[in-house]
Amino acid sequence: MKDFYTIPLNTRLLIEKQKHPRCDLKDSVQMNIHLIIRTHFKEYRYDNSYGCMMWNKDYSTVTNVSQWSDEIKELMLSSIEKNELRISNVKIDLTLEDAEISEHYKDHPLKLKKKITIHITGIIKYLNEPLEHFEYLFFSPLSIG
Repeated sequence: MKDFYTIPLNTRLLIEKQKHPRCDLKDSVQMNIHLIIRTHFKEYRYDNSYGCMMWNKDYSTVTNVSQWSDEIKELMLSSIEKNELRISNVKIDLTLEDAEISEHYKDHPLKLKKKITIHITGIIKYLNEPLEHFEYLFFSPLSIG
């Protein structure tokens, strides 16, 4: 059953009393997880705690990549558990790899970033069904110090 509005919300359709696209519970949870991960703290003016603290780690100097990865994972887990109450047993796996941006100068990449692959699993409480969500982020170059 499609009881949830899709994101982004097109307010024009609602004001004009037209039908807005809808989605089922599983898609709604996945859209909210995506939004939580992509939102900085204090970006959503109605709830300053909505979002993910990991964006405060962008461009940081890292002494231990494994420790940094674990910290990012914990920050994501905390944000998802606080802001997406329709799921339980949330587990997050992160994979980091170097990613070249397509701009080149004399066959050398101009920018190197980290590609973070995020794999989130959990249980949708109301349906008692498994949830699996994949997300990719490109993060600033990490300075190893």
